[in-house]
Amino acid sequence: MAIHVYIRPLILKSQAVYSYTFQKNPPLFKWLLGLSCFKYDRPGKILYTEAKEEILDYLEIASGGKLLINKNNLYRDCVIEAQKQNLNGLSRVEIPKYRFEARMTIKYAVVENSNCFLLTTDRVNRCKEILEPLEFIYFNRKLSAFLMPMREVNLLKLLTVVKGKVVLSLQQHVKLKSLFLQSYIWNQTYNVDVVVPEAYLKHLKSKNYSPNTIQNYYASFFTYLYYCKTIAVNAEDLSPERVNDIVLKIASNNSHCSSSTHMMINAVLYFYKNVLNKPEYTNQLHRPHKEKVLPKVIAKEDIEKILNSCSNIKHKTMLSLVYACGLRAGELINLKVCDIDSKRMIILIAKAKGYKDRRVMLSEKLLEKLKEYYKAYKPRTYLFEGQYQDQYSVSSLRQVLAEACNKAGYKQKATLHWLRHSFATHLLEAGTDIRYIQQLLGHSSTKTTEIYTYVSTKHISKIKSPLDSLNI
Repeated sequence: MAIHVYIRPLILKSQAVYSYTFQKNPPLFKWLLGLSCFKYDRPGKILYTEAKEEILDYLEIASGGKLLINKNNLYRDCVIEAQKQNLNGLSRVEIPKYRFEARMTIKYAVVENSNCFLLTTDRVNRCKEILEPLEFIYFNRKLSAFLMPMREVNLLKLLTVVKGKVVLSLQQHVKLKSLFLQSYIWNQTYNVDVVVPEAYLKHLKSKNYSPNTIQNYYASFFTYLYYCKTIAVNAEDLSPERVNDIVLKIASNNSHCSSSTHMMINAVLYFYKNVLNKPEYTNQLHRPHKEKVLPKVIAKEDIEKILNSCSNIKHKTMLSLVYACGLRAGELINLKVCDIDSKRMIILIAKAKGYKDRRVMLSEKLLEKLKEYYKAYKPRTYLFEGQYQDQYSVSSLRQVLAEACNKAGYKQKATLHWLRHSFATHLLEAGTDIRYIQQLLGHSSTKTTEIYTYVSTKHISKIKSPLDSLNI
């Protein structure tokens, strides 16, 4: 029998967390505490994790469907006013949000030889009531999901009907052509009347910026426009000095790191320089110094344990591929069967970051794993496919790594990018020329790759400390 677990967002020790409650069940409590992502606050009697939704997805998979995750409270404004203060005691710049009744995920699917949008939710009955006015959506009992024709105009109608009631999220592989529709998805949670100029999005699109970059620029600029509205100023009329003041205010009150501040400056500057055609703003906006943060690296012995902890050949092959070739998560899920060239022993990484193609080596061991995986799963188009024969999702890939680390007893909260960092560092320590590593990683300049010379411990560990010469 499935166990209901209720999730609620909280601020605990100045950190955003998810708390977990369920009927008294000692074995479940012990099992959850055994997972590396769970902690227990004894004074408050709170079982919690970091506020990351991928952890909730991981729980559903790890429990084999025995846990029913109730996320209703995640979309309600249950955070008290005192929790809206950051560590410096300054009021955060927070955009008002709707209190959603349900959440739906939009996926691609082929049903009865027809391409359609498939919408999944854990609140089927409530969504049926909300979606009743839309004649083009129907509930499929066999799939336990809603289906609708794959037309973007239908998505726009759907967004209009569910606004403020249901939050819609796109699965990673769902790509929209309409920038207006995409921006509607991005700001659907905000209960404010703020409009990012369409010219801003079109200009970013015309420059062939990646979808992730456009979304990051949009989010930063949306926050900037919202703050301008709250202080009753017109963003188009502001001087560079005033723009500096506003960006600094937002960054300080929200405790932004230098990277987040740089992102906001880039997003705001893009508007004045390219949309309003005011190039003089370029040299008058001040930027903070960037922190020099060294990349995280996993020891070879730990990577071996993590990979060997994967009993599923598909999961083991995916993680092995990320480490063996230094791939980004998005590059892995975008791989197609035809990108593997076993005769030349190379792999084509097509349209990677910056829309650059590159080739990486195909190791003998990896080829054996790929052959074993292919015989078991027989993927058609994408090398790693999801439930509906579409691309595997990045969130599922993160869950695979989290579960593998937990089984291997690796205590740190590793990310997929740590495997890429480890690939580069281990090659450098083995004596590989940094220019080859640069090509394999897809870096435009060796300056980016040189960061790994600071991470490598091959020579540093051999240096003797002056303490060793003391008689203590």
